[in-house]
Amino acid sequence: MIYQDRPIGQKATKERLKCKQGKAKVGEATVTNLLQQFRDTLVEIEDQKKQDRKIILEQQAMMIQQSQDTQELDRIEKEEQIMKMDISNLDPSFAAYFQNIKLEIMQKRGFNF
Repeated sequence: MIYQDRPIGQKATKERLKCKQGKAKVGEATVTNLLQQFRDTLVEIEDQKKQDRKIILEQQAMMIQQSQDTQELDRIEKEEQIMKMDISNLDPSFAAYFQNIKLEIMQKRGFNF
């Protein structure tokens, strides 16, 4: 029995439409998943950048601290050299100059005269 009411191939066309709609839904889900993965990856990259910046800042702070420590050690060594100087053979004006420096060093270290 042949149905005369509908054109030939109508059923096949409907089936193709159903398949396309199903694929579109699957495709949309796949795109949504890809977008979510992309967002997650971006968040991970930003977190890594923040960690890298933190590490760099910590390293810079450590280098500054080491530089300050080195300068402090240099200053202490110079003060020690001045404190050990024999000023008895110097010109009176140089002797007075170094005597004042020695007094300043002693005051910084907590010796009061």
